[in-house]
Amino acid sequence: MFIKAIKRAYDRVNLDTNIPEEEKIDALLLKLGSEFLVSKENRLYIFEKDGNTVKFDAKHARAYSFKDYVVKDMNKLFHGF
Repeated sequence: MFIKAIKRAYDRVNLDTNIPEEEKIDALLLKLGSEFLVSKENRLYIFEKDGNTVKFDAKHARAYSFKDYVVKDMNKLFHGF
């Protein structure tokens, strides 16, 4: 079920013409994990939940147009909690 939520969020961000292409990964991360966000300094996002911490470096993320890979990466990231 979480995959469906990620795909819906991905599609919403993708269709939003107000978000520049290079900031779409960042927008998706914030849409999915804003409640767990601890830091986002220099596009390095750190999320924490129940004592578990995960990091995601948006500077080195896959191109946003690679939907299957981005969704897979986001699923791994947020299921790492």
